Amino acid sequence: MIGITFLLLSLSFICILLVSYIRKIRTGDTNESDLTYWMFSYDFKSKNKEWTPEDKDFLKRKRERNALIFLLYIIVFLIFLTFSSFVAHLLDFIVDFRRFNYPI
Repeated sequence: MIGITFLLLSLSFICILLVSYIRKIRTGDTNESDLTYWMFSYDFKSKNKEWTPEDKDFLKRKRERNALIFLLYIIVFLIFLTFSSFVAHLLDFIVDFRRFNYPI
């Protein structure tokens, strides 16, 4: 249970650092804000009806940001699995706790 607790704390810490880094970096997209840090770049609808090719550096920054967001989603999923395992271990510890047996 100590290992799971350590893993949960370290994943949470990594998630907090990754979120703060994603909020800090900017690709130059007009739709980016602190509220939409968790969205992929292709989740935004273009206001321009005509397609214009984008700069290669801009596309590279968007791909790197999308990779970081994908990593964030994976870490959040791992936090969910680890927290579920932590709760299962905690409930098992509570159920098998033999110290408080009532005398018959």
